Amino acid sequence: MNINPREFKRDAQNIHAWLVGNGVASLAAAVYLIREGKVLGPNIHILDLHPGFEGEMATLGDAENGYFLPYQCLPHFHGTCIESLLCLVPSILDPDMSRLDDIREFGRQQQSHPEADRALGAIKLKASASDTVYTGGYQVGLKHRFELVKLLLESEKTLASKKINEAFDESFFDTGFWLYWSTTFAFQPWHSLSEFQRHLRKYLEDIRSLKHVSGSIKTRYNLFHSIVLPIIAYLKDKKVDFRFNIEVSDIRFYPESDPETVFEIALLKDGEECLVSLDSDDICLVDLGFSRSGAVYGTNVASPPFLSSNWEDLLMREWRLWQGLSSKSSKFGNPVNFLSRALESGIETFTTTVRGTDFMRLYDKLTYDPAGTSDTLSLADSNWLITISVPHHPVFPSQPADRHVVCGYALSPAREGNFVNKPMFACSGMEVFTEVLSHLGFPLQPILAKSITIPCGMPLGTAPFLTRSSQDRPEVVPHATTNIACLGQFTELPDETTLSIEYSVRSAQQAVYTLLDLPRSPPKVKKNILWEVFDILV
Repeated sequence: MNINPREFKRDAQNIHAWLVGNGVASLAAAVYLIREGKVLGPNIHILDLHPGFEGEMATLGDAENGYFLPYQCLPHFHGTCIESLLCLVPSILDPDMSRLDDIREFGRQQQSHPEADRALGAIKLKASASDTVYTGGYQVGLKHRFELVKLLLESEKTLASKKINEAFDESFFDTGFWLYWSTTFAFQPWHSLSEFQRHLRKYLEDIRSLKHVSGSIKTRYNLFHSIVLPIIAYLKDKKVDFRFNIEVSDIRFYPESDPETVFEIALLKDGEECLVSLDSDDICLVDLGFSRSGAVYGTNVASPPFLSSNWEDLLMREWRLWQGLSSKSSKFGNPVNFLSRALESGIETFTTTVRGTDFMRLYDKLTYDPAGTSDTLSLADSNWLITISVPHHPVFPSQPADRHVVCGYALSPAREGNFVNKPMFACSGMEVFTEVLSHLGFPLQPILAKSITIPCGMPLGTAPFLTRSSQDRPEVVPHATTNIACLGQFTELPDETTLSIEYSVRSAQQAVYTLLDLPRSPPKVKKNILWEVFDILV
């Protein structure tokens, strides 16, 4: 951890903390500031350019018009950092309990399904019907096993900006092993080899359980309603100062030639600029870029309007502050590396709201698992590379008993579909779900007549996975700075795997512990290389 040179220890009662963005990282940082840093709630200011709580995990819609659920909001999670955060948030029903206690109690009420160990991971088409594939083994030959071992033992510094397909030949990407990993974590062959290595080191021992929700902690509803909203309620109760429709246009440092200490923050409200001056005790925490930036939504009858909306302007607006920081000093990273490669990072997600029991009856029969038991199901022959998930019911607090939710994402939405003869980006929600039902071998009618699908194009959906140099992501507390920290998916956290809620929370922990000079540190990232190497060789 980078410990900054300071001539004094901050007085918690006098600290004003200015947090940019109201995503999970900022919300977590606010909790740690209050519970572990003893900072006063009214002295914490969360600034966001959106009109309300529209962070990267916000849900949309209703039962009649169709729900939309961000894929990272499925109702289960894993990770020691998020667990420690939820231990600090009081239960809504019982103040003597924590939010984690509530969630674990719900989990104890759920019974495991007897077929859970079958671990269905993918489905392939046959001429007559769909063929299920059970992913009990790694399905990778000796040559590729040794290549994986070599990668595991490699120093991350030697991987530099290499892509995954620079370490493996084309045959590797036809293996069951790659299918399993790419659909679980949304990897593409051109993504970062060092990021792939981190995932192998952290998850190889547990990958089978990760594919199944039995290895995760279940929440009653989606993560936005079960985790984010309770945290917001707690922060409101502590009188945290939320300010919306405010853009942080600039963060000013001295000395200007080598940014060290933030002394002023420039804000734009209704076109008017105002300035916030920081005292010696004050700190500034900035959530950098967002992978959900620029997301555009279609409808059941229309595709996402990439060319007919101001989505690109909004995307650039959300990344403008980080671009400004990087122009001041290379210590703040290089957002252009992640922002300018939409063809490599673009994905499409969708949420289908299905009325009645026709789909669920067929799905349970196909997978041998009830909804909410199996995490993901990959459509192995899909040109779009679709993965779907059917979470337990209900996913939303107001969800009627006869409405069920299906979530999915596609890694190659620019390709033409197997059944719908056009790119997924150009498809309406109904066309997207037609493709899914066709791969599953389900009859289109009457299921389509009782379903509403909301597609969502995300030009930066996997941007955190893009190849990067060691300078592209800033340290949580940049070198030789005294009162600023960087949060979120685009900061550098050694050994940790990005594109997860765990990553955001860990960045918040490290920022608060460092800036407040607390005698704590985030838990170590699991990296049991020797055991993993043995696991590959057997």
